[in-house]
Formats: sequence, C-alpha cells, structure tokens
Amino acid sequence: MQLSWQPGYSLSRKPVKRPRARRTGRADGPQQLEFIAEHPVGSQGPCSRASIEPIIGYATSSDPDGISLPLSHYLTNEHSVVSDSPETHFDQAARDTRVSIGAPHHFSGDNSPARDGESELEAVFRSIDLRNNEERCVSLYLPGSTNSEMRGFEGWSAGLGTTFEGASYAATSNLQNITSSPASVPPSILYSCLSRRFQPILDRYNREFCRIPLTASLRRNPFQYHADLDTEPMFLVHAVMALAGHHVESTSTLVHRQTALQLLRENLNAYSNMEHGYSMLDTIIILFSLDETQSALGTWRTHFMGAYSLVEAYGGIERWTTSSRKQVQIGMLTWWDAITSLVNREDCVFPYSYFEAAVSNQNDREWDYFGLCGCPLSLVRIVMQLARLGAEKRKASSMQYVTFDTAVVSELKQSLESWQHASPETAFQDEESLQQDLDSMHCSEAWRNGLLVYIYRVFRWEPGSSIPMRILYRARVIVDHVVACRDGSMVSRQALLPLFFAGCELRDPSSRRQILRLCSLWNERTRYHMFGTTIPLLEEVWAEQETMGFENVWWGEIVDRQHSSDGQSPLQMRLCFG
Repeated sequence: MQLSWQPGYSLSRKPVKRPRARRTGRADGPQQLEFIAEHPVGSQGPCSRASIEPIIGYATSSDPDGISLPLSHYLTNEHSVVSDSPETHFDQAARDTRVSIGAPHHFSGDNSPARDGESELEAVFRSIDLRNNEERCVSLYLPGSTNSEMRGFEGWSAGLGTTFEGASYAATSNLQNITSSPASVPPSILYSCLSRRFQPILDRYNREFCRIPLTASLRRNPFQYHADLDTEPMFLVHAVMALAGHHVESTSTLVHRQTALQLLRENLNAYSNMEHGYSMLDTIIILFSLDETQSALGTWRTHFMGAYSLVEAYGGIERWTTSSRKQVQIGMLTWWDAITSLVNREDCVFPYSYFEAAVSNQNDREWDYFGLCGCPLSLVRIVMQLARLGAEKRKASSMQYVTFDTAVVSELKQSLESWQHASPETAFQDEESLQQDLDSMHCSEAWRNGLLVYIYRVFRWEPGSSIPMRILYRARVIVDHVVACRDGSMVSRQALLPLFFAGCELRDPSSRRQILRLCSLWNERTRYHMFGTTIPLLEEVWAEQETMGFENVWWGEIVDRQHSSDGQSPLQMRLCFG
C-alpha cells in the first residue's frame, strides 16, 4: 500500500514545493494526519486504517479528557507514516521527511544486517542509538501534586536534578525536543509500539542482565521486566532499555534514562490502579540499579523517597506485601536503604516496619535475603538495627548533653560473636551443592566479621587510640573468606562492604593488592562500576593514614568528605556499597 503526503494529490502528480515558515513547539490541540491510498491492497493489510488509528491516537498532543500524553513533547509537526512491511516503498519526498509515530525520539537506524563481529542485540541497539549532542536535562519524579494522596512527593522533588556519569543535570519541566535534519533520517521499518521495537532487547534483559545483581537465581526477581499489562508503561520500557544499553555500551543509554525519568514523573501525578503503581516501583528499582552501574556515589535518597512516597500513596505497606514480587522489591529497597545508612551513619528513609512486613510473609521458595544480597536473614536483621544505631550515635556525638546508650550495641555484638552458619539438608547431595553451601558460608562469615569491625570503629574507637589485634585479625579473616569463594559463582562480590571495612584496617601490601584486584575483577565482570569506585576511595584512606598516622584516620572521615550537601535534600551525594 503506497501513501502520499498531502490530501488531494497522488504520487504521480506531486505539487510544487512552496516555502513556508518553520513551525516551532508542539501543536496546541490534537494533530490530524491524513493518508491518501493510491493502491489499496485490502482493509486488513499492514497499513490499514485499523492498524494506524491506535498509533495516531497515542501520539496526539492530548486525549479527549485533556490529559497530556507523555509522548506529545517529542512529536514534530511533520506528517508520519507507520508501516510493518519491508516491501512498502516511498517516494523520495517521503524518504526525506519520515519520522516515527509512537516513539519519543527519532530512531535513525538502518535495517541492514549485523556488522562483522556484532551480535544481534548490538545490531538492534545500533539501529536505535540516538544523537548525543542534545540538551542533557531531566526532571525527577514529581514537583508537587493537587492529589492529597500524593503530597508526600512535595517539597523534595521540586527542582530536582540527578547525577549520571559524573555530570550534574539541572531539573526542568520538559525534555528538550530531539530533532534532526530530515535528510539524515534514512528509511526504516517502523513498529506499532516501542515495546515491539525493543522486544529483542527486553527479552535478553530478562534472560541475562536482570540476574547480574543477584547472588543466585530467584523465582521472584525484583529486577525482572514484566510485560503482563494491557498497555505496557513506556517509563518502564525506557528504564529497562537504559540498563540493557549500559551492558552493551549503547550511546542511547542516557537518553533512555532521561526519558524514563520524565515519563515516570508525569505518571506519578495520575493515580491509577495498583498495577500502575507496581510498574512505577519496578521502574524506580531498575533506575536505582542503573545508577549503581555508574558509581557507588549517587543521590540514592532520591530513589528511596520516591519509592516510599509511592507505596504510601497507594495504600501503605500492608497493601503492597500481599504479593511475593512486591515483598522482594520492598526487601531490596530496605536493604539498599540500610546499607547506605550504615556507611553514612544517617537515618534510614524506610521505617523498620517495612522490613518487618517484607519478611513476615516471606516465602523461602519464592525468595530469600541471601539470594537477594548475599547476606542471610539473621545477619540482615542486625544490619537493619546497626544502621539506625549508627545514625543515633552520630547525632548524639554532636549534642553536648546527650549520651549514647551502648547496651543494645553490646547485645548485637554478642549475637554476632556467637553466630554460626547453618548448612541446609540439601547441602550434601552432591559436590555442586556442597560447593554452593561453602560459598554461602564464606560470604556470610565475611559479613559477620565485617559487622564486628564496624561496631568497633563506629561505637568503640576513639581517635588516636591503637587498633586492637582482634580487629586486625577479623579484617584479615574477611579477606580470606572472600578469596575462598569460587570465582565462577561470583558470590564473593556481595561482600563488597565488609571487604571495604577490612581494607581500611589492613596495612599489609599483599592484602591491599588482593583487595584492589577483587574490586577490579568485579567491576569488569559485572559492569557495575560501584566496584571500581571503591578503589580510589581505599587509596585515599591509605594515603591519609600514611600522612597522618594509622591511629588518627578512619574510613568515616573520608566518607563524610564525599557528601556534597547537608540537610534533608534528596540530592545529597552518598555512598552505597550494596
């Protein structure tokens, strides 16, 4: 089926091109696109009106109810053609002005086969990689809402920006329209929706990329992309595309991330059903994981506050923990929150009741904390408590007439000293199950000893005092346990935080080199660059210890210098090793 651009004309009788003023901005009302069929091939063909209307309806600047649609910002004022058939031919005028309806960007990709040495997935990404010279601006989450249920977003989200790949991007209400020269957009096969266009990437993400952060495969993977909704939310599609793009080094990663944040921000203001809320939480978790691929230093409270406000707006924690998938996601968020608070000795965003709700109905056949983060539940409980106690200790230290009570800390210390790994009955079925159990034991022991080192440094150590030999012993034991884990299983990478604590205590050059080697290996194999961020941080600690004396320096001072702001702003730069 051949289409011409203007009503009343045919391909054989084209009008003379008339000069006209260039229009800027988007249309005030719905855009009307007219198509003239010269050679109809039947109403059920690939370009039938029935197949085009849904796309046009989605791409108009507003719907009948006056609600602005998220993709309207990116439409140009030129006419567009949608085709699913590679046999469709267009005249040269059509080739010169062709754009894609239903996509927030111009995908200037060709449909040529994969190049030499290029995988199918890389070929797909190459076909959709976007220009990198557009304005790098994005708004985070919601700047305020008239809906009383969404007021939790007010105050913290107004004027937010975010940091990505070391650059700070200012907040703005709209993304810059992405335009390109008409002659630079070659003809390509267009799809009815973006999720269909990206399907090969979404499939590989579920097969491979979503499993990287986990210790082991879980039936309920909090990072998995679920496309079981009638209308797939585009903010979730773009978030998945951004994370998948990072793993294949696509130049479109940042643009997809910006688009996901913009669309998520727009959708947070429109209360819908629980499935809509679930998709928004999926997106926040994937965006958090994406930021971890860039650095251990980030604005993590932005994600925590956005997720917490979302859960509260959609009925509270009791309503969310009825689903196993939501339980594991709440478990993942509370773990990230506790790990970030533990290192920075600041208050958690999520109340302790969120953690209790996640584990109260936990089904071990669906998920468990060790499979999630490499730390068994019994030790996770101690992490949750120490994170809150560390914040209290820091606040008490800044108050003249307040004394911190160490009784609870002493109880936790005794629990850690008496803790032992318990092997399951299935641990001795065969050699592989035995090896897995030993990996679990070594990773758990690294966490146990790491928490004991943390207790000493945060609650017991006084500046200028010498380090007890038992602390140096535990630091060396942490390294031994991490090294003892098999390389193939990569379980040891879940003990990054204990390894960081150990590295700050050891002066042995061989041990230090071993720690740096592990961080470098994990950084390369997982493509999560938070591991690489640990290397210069450790080197800074060691350099300062060499200059000022080992007894006068500890990791907390170096961590505090990484903070870019004080107060309750969600744009605080903090470290996350989880």
